[in-house]
Amino acid sequence: MATKKVCHFCENSLEPSYTDSSALRKFMNDRARISSRLRSGVCSKHQRALSREIKHARHLAILPFVPRI
Repeated sequence: MATKKVCHFCENSLEPSYTDSSALRKFMNDRARISSRLRSGVCSKHQRALSREIKHARHLAILPFVPRI
C-alpha cells in the first residue's frame, strides 16, 4: 500500500520563493517541467504557489524554460 507523502513546505513551515532556485529545482524534472502533486508530494495550496514561483523565476531567467541540450 502506498503511503501519502507529507508536504515539504507545511512540514518545515516554509513558503516557496522564486529566489531559491535550488529548492525550486527539486520540484522540476530533468526536462525542466513542473512535477505534479502526486509525484512531488506537495499539498494543493503549496503546489499552486510553487508553480507560480517557478514561472516567475523562469521569467526572470533564474530557471530555464527548456533543458540544456
